[in-house]
Amino acid sequence: MKLENKVAIVTGGGKGIGAEICLRLAKEGAKIVIAEMDVESGKKIQNKIIENKGEAIVVSTNVADEISANNMAEAAIKKFNKIDILINNAGIRHINNILDHTKQQWDDMISVNLTGPYLCCKAVIPHMIKNGKGKIINFGSIASFMGRPDRVAYVAAKTGVLGLTRALAVDLTGKNINVNTICPGLISTPFNQQFAEDPVHGEAWGKETIVGRWGMPSDISGAAVFLSSDDADFINGSEIKIDGGWLAAKTRKGEIEN
Repeated sequence: MKLENKVAIVTGGGKGIGAEICLRLAKEGAKIVIAEMDVESGKKIQNKIIENKGEAIVVSTNVADEISANNMAEAAIKKFNKIDILINNAGIRHINNILDHTKQQWDDMISVNLTGPYLCCKAVIPHMIKNGKGKIINFGSIASFMGRPDRVAYVAAKTGVLGLTRALAVDLTGKNINVNTICPGLISTPFNQQFAEDPVHGEAWGKETIVGRWGMPSDISGAAVFLSSDDADFINGSEIKIDGGWLAAKTRKGEIEN
């Protein structure tokens, strides 16, 4: 097992990509801290991990609140005595035109999607330094690289995550802590359910990728395991796009025979 006896915090670990990452890391031997506002969903994932002979706890966490982020880290230390891995997966998204975009929506998305990873990193890094090693994985998006319609705050926050990752990697030079970003594309999760199941656009959007389908949470969790493991010791300040090739190339209908 790649992560035997490692301790991993996964924010937003009760649903979607976060839940799949928790299960996959636990399968690789990690002890899991499910940091989740929806405690009930977190408990469901905790129970699955325990049923498979793993170890996990659920910590009620609002990543946008500094006290809550600090409590998350302290709960991990109290239970498992160390923190090896932090996966900043928690996120929110509002979709509406800039003229209808409220200041509250802007503040919410910046707070959770950008300030949240910053606060969680700040809470966890001292423990990683004490431990002598650490792996931090932030979550960006295809929106980290391009404008997307009706997503002004989301794009701003996810673009900022790349800068946060690179700056943290530099600041932690010599500390043996790697900081990288995973950037998902079209992934079929509760986050994107309305689009994935749309009878007109759902299947068509999946076919826009080079792979020819929507991604699944399991397509993300393997990269999370890799970046959390010793195999990724020489990867730092980088990002991995997991988008079925959507950002790499574009084709028009009729250019390629499927």
